[in-house]
Amino acid sequence: MQVVIAIDESNNATAIIVVNYDDLHKLTREFRGIKHFREVKRNRNQYLKNEFRPRLEKVMRKYYLKPRYYAKINHYFWEDVEYYARFGLEIIVDDKLWRAVVDRFGDMQISIIKEGDIAPAIEKLKQKLWEAQKEKDVIMQKQIERELEYYLQRKILITIADNYVNLRRRGIKH
Repeated sequence: MQVVIAIDESNNATAIIVVNYDDLHKLTREFRGIKHFREVKRNRNQYLKNEFRPRLEKVMRKYYLKPRYYAKINHYFWEDVEYYARFGLEIIVDDKLWRAVVDRFGDMQISIIKEGDIAPAIEKLKQKLWEAQKEKDVIMQKQIERELEYYLQRKILITIADNYVNLRRRGIKH
């Protein structure tokens, strides 16, 4: 089974989200419109508890989605990342952990994406899409739309990891 891994860190606590690559499209469609918990203006705990957690539990029942939480970064965390990386196609990682992940897994045949590179890539693709639509280049539009969809899936996956680590870190039971 091929998996995509998202790793996020918040106040030294980390979360790993492991998703079957075949389910990635359907799974991210279920999470369309998800908000990063920092985007929520009022009562973030209520958002995590009443909106994010039920959606996460529903998706976990339907698809292969395996969230793991670690109160601190230790050898257990790295052992699990190494285990999942054997089956991984891609690791999407938080900016703070990116260098450590690249140092450990850079020699493996796995793609490592930095979270901070996703948003600028999405903006660049949106600009290219706008230009292709202006020129009425249908073939280019389809290519850009596919690539844009892929980056949006990455963004949703890392947002799930970020919300999950904050859900657990704040003591809201999963």
